[in-house]
Amino acid sequence: MKQKLMALAVLLALFSTTAPALAESDLQAFKRKLAERLPGATVDHVAPSAIKGIYEVGVDGGDIIYVSADGRYLLSGVMIDLVTQENLTERVLAGRRAKVLRGVPEASMIIYEPEGEVKHTITTFTDIDCPYCRKMHREMPLLNRMGIRVRYMLFPRAGVASGSYKKAVSVWCSDDPQGELTKAKNGATPDLRECENPVREQMALARRLGLQGTPYTITDAGRAIGGYVPAPELLESLEADKRKASQ
Repeated sequence: MKQKLMALAVLLALFSTTAPALAESDLQAFKRKLAERLPGATVDHVAPSAIKGIYEVGVDGGDIIYVSADGRYLLSGVMIDLVTQENLTERVLAGRRAKVLRGVPEASMIIYEPEGEVKHTITTFTDIDCPYCRKMHREMPLLNRMGIRVRYMLFPRAGVASGSYKKAVSVWCSDDPQGELTKAKNGATPDLRECENPVREQMALARRLGLQGTPYTITDAGRAIGGYVPAPELLESLEADKRKASQ
């Protein structure tokens, strides 16, 4: 229902103009008003939406909501342009995801590189004990042969007190994280190790990016893919993104 209402709003907006950008003084006043009415939320992005009088607001580093210019009304849901059939909310979210990941050092990831040309790079939050994560990992040789570079970040879904978390830390702290991760995903229990590691930070980042389950993959373009996708279908999807970006 939310999606239908938002789509209707965009249809009506076709007969109006885009909301104007706020002057700096008005922007600060708008943010203060939101802070009063959304206590605890961190507003990090305000921009005109496709609907006159409605602003696109980024909160808590990940979510997008829509707020009326007077700060009174809030719309939660996706905004769809019925002419182009584009999900405008997802376009913004994809850009935000891509920007966040650009700030994550690759040294904190476990990366599986193709031997030849890199055609695509994906970033996947993975859980060692997740069955579908293991299914995806079994296709790693195929993914790499297809030119897909896979950057893993660790997300033990059972939490920091779990055996999965201990396995994740042990894999990260090993001399050969790629090899140890493959063994662990094949059912082996890694030797218990501890060291300074990024696992907690990666768990927090995953939640910020909207993770609801694993595997959770973010494409080159910032598009989120929840769950396991067979390697050939994943490649086709990535190629479609590439064609769309070049249009």
